[in-house]
Amino acid sequence: MKGKVAIVGKLWPLLVCILLILTVNSMASEQPAGSSSGQLKSFPDYEQLSEYIKNSNKVSGVFGLSTTHRGLVMEESLSLPLNSVDNGFAMKADMAVNQKKASAAKEKADFSETNNQVRGVDEADLVKTDGSYIYLVNNGKLVILQAYPAQEAKKLTEISFDGRPQEIFIDGDSLLVFGSSADRQKMFLRKYDIADRKSPLMLQELTCDGNYVTSRKIGENVYAVINTPVYRYNEATGQNIALPVFTNNGIKKIVQPKEIYYFDRTDSSYNYSIMASVSMKKDSKNFRSRIYLTGTSQNIFASENNIYLTGNKSPDYEFYGEKLYKSLLSLMPEQVQSTINESQASCNTYAQRLQILEEIAGEYLISLDYRQASAIEEKINRIVEGYRRDIERENNKTVIYKLAVDAGQVVYKCKGEVDGYVLNQFSMDEHNGYFRIATTSQGSWSITGQSPAPKNNIYVLDENMQITGKLLGLAVNERIFSARFMGERAYLVTFRKTDPLFVIDLKDPAFPRVAGELKIPGYSDYLHPYDENHIIGIGKEVVERLPGQLSQKQMIIEPVSREKGVKIALFDVSNPAAPKEMSKYVVESDNSDSAALHDHRAVLFSREKNLLVLPVSDRLFRIAAQQKHDAYEQPWQGAYAFKVSLEEGIKLMNKVEHRSEVRRSLYIENVLYTMSDAEIKLNDLTGLREIKEIALQ
Repeated sequence: MKGKVAIVGKLWPLLVCILLILTVNSMASEQPAGSSSGQLKSFPDYEQLSEYIKNSNKVSGVFGLSTTHRGLVMEESLSLPLNSVDNGFAMKADMAVNQKKASAAKEKADFSETNNQVRGVDEADLVKTDGSYIYLVNNGKLVILQAYPAQEAKKLTEISFDGRPQEIFIDGDSLLVFGSSADRQKMFLRKYDIADRKSPLMLQELTCDGNYVTSRKIGENVYAVINTPVYRYNEATGQNIALPVFTNNGIKKIVQPKEIYYFDRTDSSYNYSIMASVSMKKDSKNFRSRIYLTGTSQNIFASENNIYLTGNKSPDYEFYGEKLYKSLLSLMPEQVQSTINESQASCNTYAQRLQILEEIAGEYLISLDYRQASAIEEKINRIVEGYRRDIERENNKTVIYKLAVDAGQVVYKCKGEVDGYVLNQFSMDEHNGYFRIATTSQGSWSITGQSPAPKNNIYVLDENMQITGKLLGLAVNERIFSARFMGERAYLVTFRKTDPLFVIDLKDPAFPRVAGELKIPGYSDYLHPYDENHIIGIGKEVVERLPGQLSQKQMIIEPVSREKGVKIALFDVSNPAAPKEMSKYVVESDNSDSAALHDHRAVLFSREKNLLVLPVSDRLFRIAAQQKHDAYEQPWQGAYAFKVSLEEGIKLMNKVEHRSEVRRSLYIENVLYTMSDAEIKLNDLTGLREIKEIALQ
């Protein structure tokens, strides 16, 4: 009898836990009145919105059965086009760094653009130039400088902000600024008329709770993603779930629940995703937006005709909960199953269902002997493990939402899904109507607790976001460090001990294949096209190092990391079956770093000028023991300018030193402009002779 009590004591908490999961799953499947599955929905009132969010959040976090959520950009609720905010709320490359040539209407200098991923799709950045002026976000201000000709370069004006400007766009005499408030609780958007560069005129301003995420400019229209928090305590009402609030030129508007759209899929981390578009035209005052209840934003890829939003898939807890329920119910005798079903038929609430399940299941467990109870425990454990695997497998998928963009309108088209997670925007691409994506998938934990091995994949999806072809299981136990799609090829860099560069043949969308592979020390964080047969890798050198003997006087202990200095490599992929590293340069300092490793916009490259410029810094202070005192080795900050050609490889031209970290660089004609928080330096590109320095602080 003692053994029987013990096994029932073990089973009872497990069964109650499972029943609670099933109950919460069922609660989360409740929809606001009048809604039906598969249709765009909105909330009739605040109570329905609040209840939906609370019930949904109970699902994925209950008892730790779900895995960590990586976040969603947007749900399928984008099926409506963007419309102007109502109630009177209208507002009062593949070769990415291209050279702008002089137009017939107005002669302008040859100048570099932002290092955009896709030709024709501009990305917001800290710095923009039109060949005559430089527009720079610096130290909480927007600085406008006369830049060309270099001898006449000077600061024209500064625009101050209450908060922190982040990124800008320019289009002719129009300038758009995205930023955040000083406490980072709100975002703002400001549009300026800059016809008079010395005296910009603000045309419109919008603020709302939350954070600016990212944006793209296609033609004259800017498309932006804004995340607004769902949870924010309101002392006046005592409510925890907030409604989005816009302020337009001082006029406040609270978005009503009926204006918030969603799809009936549960999520563990809700935000309001605002899809917004604004015209850069000075005479356009409209700010178009719709608000969707989604998860946290992740990655975005934009072509000239489509925007692809990605996020972690939220499991269908109702489906898997029902599967779990039926599997558990099947373990009981038919008579017990019938009793449960009959008793639940008259239930009006899920609490009543739980109570009946507890009572009947409890009676059944008590009736079992030790052998029977042990057998059913083993079966329950297998079923619960299967449930865990189902949920973890779904959580390890990425959902891709395809939206068509045209003239400021955004229309949801369709969605697809793939295994694994996406590193960044360069892991995605659109080519000849196909969407290509590279992912790293983690797999599922085994019942023994063994850690799953990561692997890497390439998927090709058609215009309806259905998988056309796939290449699975690349570089097991490694993860993607960088990716680049170029026409009918993809290049992947994975890393663990060495840097495998994979060349993927995508000529046949149905059958992507590995064409070649190169293993060399180090890794590339960023890949940039040189031409169709050559690619530049920017990352870190890595060496296998054995612990050395320390002298008695040596006070510096080498870090255990195998990483060395910043590395720039030029790869020849003209023969995809045998890629090779034809040239490389490694920065001498082991502690060197570069913003280019994590922000592609910090890279300046021009094949026409054989020019590559990167910010480089030696970030760490190191202390060396001297005979009488400690000497501090000051970190170096600046930019490295390289000559890159197929004939000579990668050659360091010279360095430009700054007092603080270089954030961006650009060229106008034959002058290099490097920008840090402290200053802008102008150097002749021929030999990097300094022409001028403009203080920014």
